Parts: sequence; structure tokens; C-alpha cells
Amino acid sequence: MWFVFALITSLVNAFYFICSQFSKLKADLFIVYRGFIAALVTTPLIFVFPINFPWEFYGVILFQGFAISYMDYCYFKAFHKYGAENVNAIKPLSVIITFSLWLLIDPNIVQVYLQTPYRSLLIVLSIIAIIFSVIKYQNKPIGLRCLKYVFPILFISSLTDISNKIIMNYANNHIIIASIYRVALTGWIIGIINTLGCIKKGYAIKEVFNTENFNKSLFIVLLILSMISLNLAMYYTPNPAYCSAIIYMSVIWIMVINQIRFIYGYKSIHQQIERKWIFSLLFAAIVLVLVTN
Repeated sequence: MWFVFALITSLVNAFYFICSQFSKLKADLFIVYRGFIAALVTTPLIFVFPINFPWEFYGVILFQGFAISYMDYCYFKAFHKYGAENVNAIKPLSVIITFSLWLLIDPNIVQVYLQTPYRSLLIVLSIIAIIFSVIKYQNKPIGLRCLKYVFPILFISSLTDISNKIIMNYANNHIIIASIYRVALTGWIIGIINTLGCIKKGYAIKEVFNTENFNKSLFIVLLILSMISLNLAMYYTPNPAYCSAIIYMSVIWIMVINQIRFIYGYKSIHQQIERKWIFSLLFAAIVLVLVTN
């Protein structure tokens, strides 16, 4: 079940990343709208379905609000500087970090891996194969510069993935409602934090909130769909690294979208992964899904 929602998330993310890459909205303003649009769309549903979740649920959401604010700002700038393909080819490195950290957080899963050593070996090898396949470049110099920029953010990305799983563990069978709460509350936190950041940088309120900026940020609705499907994937998965591995297949969807755009006369200035690594990625993903279900 988890891999279905993870695959949906990867597809939605591909469209979202492409829109981010070509968005005319400044990075400072994007992160403001990234929060408020998600919050405004989902907050009314909180009042329709009021649930009292434990305080830990809200504590992890608070952490996520701060972490995502910083992480998304850095990624958005990277999309413009290096292209969605390159950035998303590096992000899968966070999967191995997520996998390792989850072993510390949930020691019980270590026992499960030890009881099935061959299956566990296939899991580890498939995750490594996914990472290796996606980070292979045709244009090595651009990849290295992008790697240096993105690598420090990967650890925060891993903590965010892990916190998604922890949040959904508090869902108490209200997985859809818990997901909506997470999207809405993190949205308000992200929006408020980054609005204050814009004001501190010298932005006037009219520069931040106006119709033109709003119209440029409508693609953020895709992010809401992505977050909800990701939350569902995290609820069902035994290890958040599994979801992360499948979700980072968005790089393939991005390539497909760019190929379709090329047919209609639109060119991408950014590199693509060689075909042999695409097949390697797909094979590894299939193996991961089969051995974890």
C-alpha cells in the first residue's frame, strides 16, 4: 500500500518541481506563499473534522515548520540555479541517511532485518542502487557544483522525512485528518516565519502580498496533493527511507515531461540521466517494492 502513495507523490512532485523551476516568483516570496496557500486551502477542514491529537503530534509539526522553511528556500534557489533534474538527482542521497537514522529511532526493525538477512540485504542493495542510479550524471562539473550546494540540506531533509513518519504514527487511524492537520499547521508556521523574514530583508507588505504574486504561486496547490499522498505513504511504510527512495523517482517523471515539452518545441537547458541508469533505477525500485511487501 505504501508504494502506491509514494509513486503518486513522485509524479505530483515532478510537476511541482518543473513549475518551481520556471516560476517567476522570487525565492523569498515563494516560501511565504508555499506556506499560506497550503494553510488556507486545508485549514477549513480542521474545523470540519476537529480531533484532539497528543501534544507530541504538534511538537513534531512545529519542528517541521522551521525545518521546511529553511529547506524549501534552499531547494527553490537550487532549482533555478542548477535545474530540477540536477537537484533531484542529488536529493536521493538523503535516503541512506534516513534509513540509518530510523534504525536508531526504531530498534525493533533491526531485529526484523536480522531475522531475514537475505531479504534485508536485497532492501539495502536496492536502496543503494536507486541512489547510485539517480546521481549518475552526463555533465559531471555541473553535478559537482550542485552537490556541494545541496549536500548540507540532505540531513535536514532526512529529519523531515522521519518526522513525517512520526507524525503519522500519532494519527490513531485518522490518517486523512492527521495529514490535513499537518499540511495546515506547517503551512501557517512556514508562512508566518518567512513573512517575518521578508519584512526583515526590507520587503514592504504590498510587495509580499499582491495579486501578481498570488497568481504566480498557484502551482503550490500541487504541493498540497504531494504532502497528503506522502503522509499516507509514511503511515503505511515500516521505514520512511522506503518511501523516500520511491518518491525520488520523480527525476524520471521530470525527464519524461521535458521530453514531451521538447516534442512541442520547448527545450531544457539542464542535463538528463543516461538511459541505462533509468533502467537501473526502475529495476531497483521494483525489487524494493517486492521485498518490502
